Amino acid sequence: MLLSAARNYERRSILSITLLNEVTSFGVLHTPRLSPPYPLVIILHGLASNKIGTKRSYIYLAEELAKIGIATLRVDLPGHGDSEYHLLDFSLEDYKTSVWEIISYAFSQSYTDTENVAIFGSSLGGTLALLNIAAFPKVKSLALWAPTILGALWLQETLSQPKSEVTTKDEEVLYAGVPINKTFCSQFIDLQALQEAHLFSPALSILYMQGQQDSLVSLQHQKLFQEAFINKSNPVDIRTYPNVDHTFACTNTSVFSDLIQWLQCELTPQD
Repeated sequence: MLLSAARNYERRSILSITLLNEVTSFGVLHTPRLSPPYPLVIILHGLASNKIGTKRSYIYLAEELAKIGIATLRVDLPGHGDSEYHLLDFSLEDYKTSVWEIISYAFSQSYTDTENVAIFGSSLGGTLALLNIAAFPKVKSLALWAPTILGALWLQETLSQPKSEVTTKDEEVLYAGVPINKTFCSQFIDLQALQEAHLFSPALSILYMQGQQDSLVSLQHQKLFQEAFINKSNPVDIRTYPNVDHTFACTNTSVFSDLIQWLQCELTPQD
């Protein structure tokens, strides 16, 4: 059996975390084979996804970051992956609170270099990061993949499409074929991800990435984001990728390499 060389540069630990006072979820911590504390990236996955990601993309991302001395924490949101319960059981506010708890947990750990913490949020994970980031001024950098910025806009565009990830069946609302909470739906429609943008730390660096062929979250959301930061001091880098859809996958090599390079520059700056 051929063993990956990954064990030469990283360690993996499985952890259990209690969210919302009663939901047991699980995460994986990747650490480089160096002495702690480590720069840390917190990965937040999207709706109806999990801590592994499409084609194991979050695992590959964590491995590549470990090679350059950066730790990674990836945790299943409630009702996702190995977590207890189901998507049907949780509202948008529940997910927002859970992300707050995950970030707080990461900052409380002795292995974390609290001066060098970044968040990577994909799709809903990016939206949830934006909803929480004002509460964490010590987060140094925020990388986003195609977050929804305005819920009403997303609904309007979704209803105009001939095919949609959102369907209904027997009075249930389904996302990607999975039943979701009706309170989540109503809260998502009212969503304004940048409502607290004026409270963001002015030192927060932001990378906003999206595919031009994204049919789930339009580039109009990217435009709204860009307009919101025109008069702010935050370093903002917006990148759009041709022939790429909504899915964050390591097979999109330019996306993947850009993200890793940006995180490396942010968290391990060279003198």
